[in-house]
Amino acid sequence: MCKGRDFPVGDGREDVNRVWSDLIGDGRQGVLATVVAAAENGPVEVGDKLLVVADGRRIGTVGGGPLELEVVAAAEALLAAGGCRLLNWQPGPRDDECTGRVEIFLESLRQGYSFWILGAGHVGRAVMEMGRGLPFLFKVCDDRAESLAGLAGEGRVNTFCLPPDGLSPILEAAPDAALLIAGPSHDHDREYLQAALAAEDRCQARFGFLGLLGSSRKINKLREKLSERPDWLSRLDSAQMPVGLELGDGSPHGIALAILAEAMAVLNGRDYIKDGKGRPLGLLLRRRRDR
Repeated sequence: MCKGRDFPVGDGREDVNRVWSDLIGDGRQGVLATVVAAAENGPVEVGDKLLVVADGRRIGTVGGGPLELEVVAAAEALLAAGGCRLLNWQPGPRDDECTGRVEIFLESLRQGYSFWILGAGHVGRAVMEMGRGLPFLFKVCDDRAESLAGLAGEGRVNTFCLPPDGLSPILEAAPDAALLIAGPSHDHDREYLQAALAAEDRCQARFGFLGLLGSSRKINKLREKLSERPDWLSRLDSAQMPVGLELGDGSPHGIALAILAEAMAVLNGRDYIKDGKGRPLGLLLRRRRDR
C-alpha cells in the first residue's frame, strides 16, 4: 500500500471506534471518515478510518499525503455544517506514487451542543425542561442537592452538586458549548462567572455562548467586581448580559424560551433574526465569542 510523503497523518495509536463511542457518550462532536472504495494500487484500503474531533485531534489515518489533507478539510467543514458527504478523490499529476481513485464516506456526529446551566433554580430548570427537544446536552450544576432532585438520570441531562469554587476544573469551554449563569444570589453568580472565565483560560477556548441572567444593574456590579482582571472584562463584551431575547414574558418558561432561542441562534452563527424571506428584522445577535 502506497503511503503519503511528508504530509500530516492522524495518530493511529488510539482505537477509532472506542473514541467514536466516547464522543457519543460525552455529547461531543466529530467526523468519521471511512474508506468505502479504493483501487488495488491506491494509497488506502477499504475500511481504513480517520476520526477528526472538534477539539483538533485526529485519530486513525486514511494514508496520509494529499488525500488525508483533503479529507481533513472536508471533515472540518462538516463539523460546522453537520450531515454526511461522499468524497471522491482522484490523485493529481504530482501524486504519481499513489495512483488510484478513492471514495471516502464522511459522517458527522452532532448529537447536540453542550449546555452548562450554573444554578438549578426556576429559570435553570425551565431552560432544561423546554430544551429537551432541542440539540442540547445539559450539564446542570448547583451546590443545593434539593435543587438537583429529580434531574439525575434524565435523558440528555447530567448533574453536578458542587460549590461554585469547585466548578472550574470540570467546566469544558469550547466554541460549540453554551453556558448559562442563573445562580440563587449575586455572590453565586460572581463566583460562577469567575469559574467560567477561569475554565476558558484552562481550556484555551471560549464558550460559544455565555449568558448571565439578571438586570443591567446587577451585571454592572459584577463588572465592577472583576475590575482587577481587564482580560476577563474584555471577554464579557461578547457575552449575553443580560441573557435572552426580549419577548415580553417574565415567567420562568418565558425567560427560558428567550434564552434557548438566543443560544441556538448564536451557536448556529445567526447574527440577525430574519423573516421568512431571509430579510433581517433588525434585531442584532452578538457573534459567537470565538470569532
